Amino acid sequence: MSKTIVYDTLSIPDPSFIDDEVKMLGSWFGMSNICVFPTKMSTLSDNKNSSGDDKTERNIIHLKLKTMLFDPKVRQLVNESSGVFQELQTNVDDPTKSTDALYYSRKYRAILSTCILAIDRSNPDKTNETYNQYKMLLHNLQLIWHLCEVLYLVTVPGDTILNNLLDWIKMHYENAENQASVITENKIAYLTDEHIEEKFTFYWDTVIGLVLQGNIDTTRMLLSNHSQSDTEPFIHAIKILKSMPTYSIYGGLPIAEYTSRFKGWQSSAKAKLECGVFLSDSNLNNVMKIICGDPDAINLIRSHCSTWFQFLVAQLIYTDPTVKKHSLSLYAHRSVSKYYEESEYNHMDTLALDLFDGDLEGFVKKLKSYPDSGWSSTHLTNLLHLCDKIEPEFEMSEAVENKNPNEQYLLDYGTFLMTHHSLWQAGVTYLDYCSAGKGYLSVLLSKLEITSDLRVSKILHYATARRLHNVVSSVCKVKGMLSLQKSRIGEALCWAIRGQDSAFATHLGDLYLKEYVKSGCFANPDILDNLGSIVVTCDRFMFIGKYIQFLKLALDKKLNEAALLYIELLRSNICPEYFRLTLLMDVLMFIDDSKECYFNITDISLITMRLDDAIMESNENNETSDQFLLSQVEKIRQGIVQLLSISLLKKKIV
Repeated sequence: MSKTIVYDTLSIPDPSFIDDEVKMLGSWFGMSNICVFPTKMSTLSDNKNSSGDDKTERNIIHLKLKTMLFDPKVRQLVNESSGVFQELQTNVDDPTKSTDALYYSRKYRAILSTCILAIDRSNPDKTNETYNQYKMLLHNLQLIWHLCEVLYLVTVPGDTILNNLLDWIKMHYENAENQASVITENKIAYLTDEHIEEKFTFYWDTVIGLVLQGNIDTTRMLLSNHSQSDTEPFIHAIKILKSMPTYSIYGGLPIAEYTSRFKGWQSSAKAKLECGVFLSDSNLNNVMKIICGDPDAINLIRSHCSTWFQFLVAQLIYTDPTVKKHSLSLYAHRSVSKYYEESEYNHMDTLALDLFDGDLEGFVKKLKSYPDSGWSSTHLTNLLHLCDKIEPEFEMSEAVENKNPNEQYLLDYGTFLMTHHSLWQAGVTYLDYCSAGKGYLSVLLSKLEITSDLRVSKILHYATARRLHNVVSSVCKVKGMLSLQKSRIGEALCWAIRGQDSAFATHLGDLYLKEYVKSGCFANPDILDNLGSIVVTCDRFMFIGKYIQFLKLALDKKLNEAALLYIELLRSNICPEYFRLTLLMDVLMFIDDSKECYFNITDISLITMRLDDAIMESNENNETSDQFLLSQVEKIRQGIVQLLSISLLKKKIV
């Protein structure tokens, strides 16, 4: 088993760091980058003597975490597991649906297997070292996940665990079975006088490997194909193997009776071994030593087991076949001591020992540092949490506010995925199932880079569905400003309306009104005719909407209705200062040859008062005032006088 690399050391080749007084400072840049820069640390006396002329060139370095999950060949691990995770959480909340933890654990492992196969297909000649390391990491992860499943998710009657451990070993250490297939499928050796054990140099290694995995039937078949299979030692060996008692947890003999028969069978085999029946063939004699549980065979077993995992299970087959789960801790520590000193334990060793010791809390904490960016710790901890195998809260190794490991790992993993340009949507899925997830999403969705309209649509969809109105407003503001930079004021207004951004809408309304002052018409009339709810939250567009309505009434010669709306606009005082003279000039629309009276004395007084106010404001802001509009003041006054005379004549006639 290869040792897992958890941390890498990065050297920054910057000459600035040669100076002892230069230290490295850094800060987060964006969502997943670190900005690192050399800084000269000066003392108080240096500051007093400093002239401020230090022009030394300093480099700013951006560091970004490289993770295998973002590799295209491994990315399917994220996407497919996200679907399984969501299905599991949904079923937990639905009492009518099954939430079998074992079923979902096997689904996760199947995704790991698929990912390993994809890496193999893309790296057939094993020359890509990066993919070789990815495969090793995923294989080790699959191994430890499966062990956790066997020990904690599989229900075993009587707690006899050996058969499940054998399935675990056979699945992850297939070399012996593969070699056996090569031997048995080679037909030429059977049709010639060539000895099979001579043709295949790995014959005896394969036989011993099968015995160490409890694969007795295949072992007997290989021994039967040996050139000396008709001799007495081989006949006795095959007969002993054939009569070996097997224990089934789902029926058959009770444990006590099976143990009695197994010991009787092993005593019979030992008697033949001690009588020297198998001495004529040293390899066969070694096989029988293993089967008889001979203490002298320990070194032999170790030499044929690449890991202490294999050694542990191989020993148990012939020394304690009905071992209980609670006894595994002692056997595990004995086995690992045959391979390493405690100071030499790698990450996989400590994870496996925690599982055998029954320390799921320690296992979960250590799994967090596995170099898969939190994928395994997030999904496996969540699975163990949902089936009540770990406490809802325990003391975390890091200084975190949330002591619920399930929630903290979901937050960390979801936040991590949000840093990727395409996997961020999967990150949303994980944050959805955290009590603090909404707050995280509110910040993270706002920080996503806006690269396309499709991404904007997705962000707005997620934000709207979760009622994150601040995110909707922020994204729409950014899009609106981008549109405004391209002079697409109508498009910018659409974004302001969608984001219900009254401040930005007010700014756009000012642009529309100022353009109207210059040109005499409104741009994008179709948009302005359908402003929607923005008129309720934005005074500027409330004015524009009513003003456009006034212009339409005046254009249609419905001057009585127009006059009522005109006075309402003046009375409401929502007209911006720079537009007041323009609005007051519209009073001239009501002077025609019909001498019709549209205003009473009170209305005309209001118009006069608003004109005086507008002139006073123009005098105070002389630099920004429109001189053309100021030149029309006299014409407006003459119009007011005419309206007043018409009103007085009308009143006198009445």
